[in-house]
Amino acid sequence: MTPVAILRIVIFLALLVTSVYLFWTAFHKRYRFLMMGAKEDRTDNTPERIKGFLKYVLAQGKVVAEPAGLGHFVIFWGFIILSFGTLDFIAYQYFGVHLPYGEAGWFLFLHELFSVLVLVALAIAFYRRYVLQPMRLDISVEAGVILGLITILVISDLLVSGLQVALGEQEPSALVPVATGLGALFSGGNPAALNAFHEALVWIHIVTLLGFLVYIPRSKHLHMIAAPFNVYFRKLRPPGALKTLDLEDESVEEFGVGRVNQFTWKQLLDGYACTECGRCHVNCPATLSGKPLSPKYLILKMRDHLVQVGDAMLAQRAAVAAGAGGPDVEVAATAELPSLIGEVYTEDEIWSCTTCRACEEACPVFNEHVDKIIDLRRYLVLTEGKMEPEISRALNNMERQGNAWGRSRASRGDWADGLDVPVLEEGQEVEYLYYAGCAACYDDRNNKVARTLVGLLKKAGVNFAILGGAEECCGESARRLGNEFLFQQMAEQNMEVLKNYKFKKIVTADPHCFNTLKNEYPEFGLNVEVIHHTQLLADLIREGKLKPEKSLDLDVTYHDSCYLGRYNGEYDAPRYILESIPGVNLVEMERSRERGMCCGGGGGGMWKEERLGNRINVMRTEQAMETGAEAIASACPYCLIMMEDGTKAKGVSETVKTLDVVEMLDMSVN
Repeated sequence: MTPVAILRIVIFLALLVTSVYLFWTAFHKRYRFLMMGAKEDRTDNTPERIKGFLKYVLAQGKVVAEPAGLGHFVIFWGFIILSFGTLDFIAYQYFGVHLPYGEAGWFLFLHELFSVLVLVALAIAFYRRYVLQPMRLDISVEAGVILGLITILVISDLLVSGLQVALGEQEPSALVPVATGLGALFSGGNPAALNAFHEALVWIHIVTLLGFLVYIPRSKHLHMIAAPFNVYFRKLRPPGALKTLDLEDESVEEFGVGRVNQFTWKQLLDGYACTECGRCHVNCPATLSGKPLSPKYLILKMRDHLVQVGDAMLAQRAAVAAGAGGPDVEVAATAELPSLIGEVYTEDEIWSCTTCRACEEACPVFNEHVDKIIDLRRYLVLTEGKMEPEISRALNNMERQGNAWGRSRASRGDWADGLDVPVLEEGQEVEYLYYAGCAACYDDRNNKVARTLVGLLKKAGVNFAILGGAEECCGESARRLGNEFLFQQMAEQNMEVLKNYKFKKIVTADPHCFNTLKNEYPEFGLNVEVIHHTQLLADLIREGKLKPEKSLDLDVTYHDSCYLGRYNGEYDAPRYILESIPGVNLVEMERSRERGMCCGGGGGGMWKEERLGNRINVMRTEQAMETGAEAIASACPYCLIMMEDGTKAKGVSETVKTLDVVEMLDMSVN
């Protein structure tokens, strides 16, 4: 080996060691920041986690759900294949040997194919970001640097291959048409000049590669490492089940999250995993309506704040741990950190969320936005006692009267007067307990829906009963508004009532009650099947117990409830009912099913005034009107109220009907 060859290897190894050291120090520091978060066990159900990894990481399942994701799919797999090519590149250029696969025709073909595909994907990415400039993408120098580095790597690699063909180091082949073509282009050139050009490109490729390695943990491209872990450790519990706080732990002085290390390590990992693709941004009703909340920036602000205070956290914890006897490190380390509320997030951001989960549905790396919002609300309400006046009023009403409307607790069962509805008594057993919910009991419009549902259940011969005045609010709004104490109190009171009665299933027309009873009450002891009224009615139609016969002759668009759809995966039952009705022509809104837009009533939105931006329910009504439908159908009491208010605001309430699916079925059956 010549002295020059030895010098090349020494320089390469020096650069490699330096870059690996710089990569590791930055990566390890960010890992230590992550471990400053609260503990959380995400190691359950390994088979399901592996299955998700294969589907959503290797197959890029959620990434390719949108056309733009195809480019990322190409870059992702191109990166993997080109990485194997890079190993062979290094082995050959510095040590004169190929790895076992390095000269295989199949690998050379794949390597060049993906090199070209990656260049095409990069060109499209440049065009989208810097020419089209969609709302979801930020025009950042960092993004340009990353795209530029990848472009240099691919082009330099192709040019080196072409020069090797021209210099006789690689055979021309139909399997590598680009290298062969470049080789023909360079052939006939001065050998010394070609060798110099080749050497320069080799070093450009290596320096760019190692520079990229150093840059990764210091940039948004940390998601290359973090995202696969984020997918593996994704939440497997039902999306509608919030984490239950231990309110009896006397050592806890603050509830919720007020400082960054009160988030769990997994919540902090979301920040590293974020690809900044903006899918959450363009699907969030708060963002689209001009409110200060963006789920994208919710995550990025957390990440940036963590990096900003990370060194101070580490130093502080080390100082505390070195103290006499090693006192409670976590409590002491938390005490001096800046508050997230005011320093990082505004209260308007925190209260703008409707908890619709459109952000989580869209996120390709399974970031969990809603839990963070709820944790921040819990801190505001339980620790600081701060909330908007309407929220305080709703929570007080729930505490005093058992409902957010503030109506008399004693009148809860009055909605069923005159219907001859069986009221469940102790010792009696029925198949279905109809849990009416607060909206049916206290809102006049939804009172009519409940009465209509009772008529259909009786007509179908369903064995059911209600609790009447013994029914209690499930507490869903209290929990989503951050008052975990009130929610748990109401849940425990409810279970004290329910355990005195015998029933096989619970049916409810309120998706919010449905979600809470189905996904959250099992933790408090409820062990019966909970179904939504549209699921029961769809079954009754299939069984021939309800027969829609009268033609309605209506163009109808269906508005998906977030808590029925995205939270519990039920999109088909309401549509089946509507399509079973003669004369109903179902026309879908552009935003429907998984991509449906919230009405604005979720997450306590029913009880808040929208002072900022546009009204979400009016925007959703406009989307419904664009279909030309004569009626807007829904299957949620909050949605019905919000959409009815929307049609009134638009001045079309006389021409565009707002109806529950139950009412439309009743019009055809009776």
